Amino acid sequence: MTYRYPHFHTRLVIEDMRFHTGPRPGEEMPDFDLPTVDGGRVTKSDFAGRTPLLLTMGSVTCPMTAAADPALKRLHADFGDRAAFVMLYVREAHPGDRYPQPEDFERKTAHARDLRDRDGLLWPVAVDDIDGTLHRLLDPKPNAAYLMDADGRVAFRILWSDDREHIVRQALETVLSGRSPVGEHQGRMVPMLRGVAEMDRVLALSGPTARRDVRKAAPPMYAMARLMGLRHRREKVPG
Repeated sequence: MTYRYPHFHTRLVIEDMRFHTGPRPGEEMPDFDLPTVDGGRVTKSDFAGRTPLLLTMGSVTCPMTAAADPALKRLHADFGDRAAFVMLYVREAHPGDRYPQPEDFERKTAHARDLRDRDGLLWPVAVDDIDGTLHRLLDPKPNAAYLMDADGRVAFRILWSDDREHIVRQALETVLSGRSPVGEHQGRMVPMLRGVAEMDRVLALSGPTARRDVRKAAPPMYAMARLMGLRHRREKVPG
């Protein structure tokens, strides 16, 4: 399957339902040295031997990324002085007319900057290379999260970073207490419902092509997203 797919398709729905590859808890975190949208860099050596790192994956066209934002901000407020937080900008989950799958690193960085500004992210946004070298090593999921302990090993991973805030919170507390590895979590129902609640808004931002592709690839999910989007818009209308 092409990493930088131009259109969302049904196979992705299936692929994203569980981890297939990537380092498991207790295994070494892949090395990385990546630029950030503010002109800096983040490397594995910045954290290994010093502090745990919660590395989340996301893109501006990913409804799950948008759904995860409030919980991640709460976690950052509670743990940001003891653990590092970094967003890894990956391929577009739902490429569209306004946000197509980037063909070069400059466009990908621009998308990452838009995500940071849209969501008001308070932690660094690192941009993976155009072919997703680190993303593919971690198993290319749209919104997974890896918790690396201070020894540079994977302590915990979760399929969707918007799933069960208390589970990520417990993992952070466990690692900060000096215990590792913790394990992994691959829940589906709760994060999917949260993501679908954001889908109509995010697809509209991405553009008509993104909306058409989801309608073709996953009709029930699209119909639910439209209904939830209409309901949300009605609730915002005064009176």
